[in-house]
Amino acid sequence: MELIPKDIKFLTIMNETRLTNGKMLGRYFEEISKQFAFSNSELNASVKRLVKMDMLSVIDAGGKDMVYFHTDKVSRDLLDKELMTVKH
Repeated sequence: MELIPKDIKFLTIMNETRLTNGKMLGRYFEEISKQFAFSNSELNASVKRLVKMDMLSVIDAGGKDMVYFHTDKVSRDLLDKELMTVKH
C-alpha cells in the first residue's frame, strides 16, 4: 500500500492525537483545518490505512476517545514539514 499526499498529511498530524468519535476537536483541529481541507470520513479512512500499515498505533482512552501515535516505521523525512510546526 502506497501513501497518497493526504495520507502523509494525516500521518504528520496524528502523532499523540486524540480523536473523539472519529473526529478531531478543539484548537488543534482549527489550526490543522487552516492548513488543508479534509472531511472526517477522509481522516478516518486514512487513519485506518495507517494503522493497517503499522505506521500508527492506537490506545483506547476510554469512552469514544482513541489516541494515535507514530510507530518506529515513521521517519521525520516522510512527514509534511509545514504541518510539523503546528502544535497540539
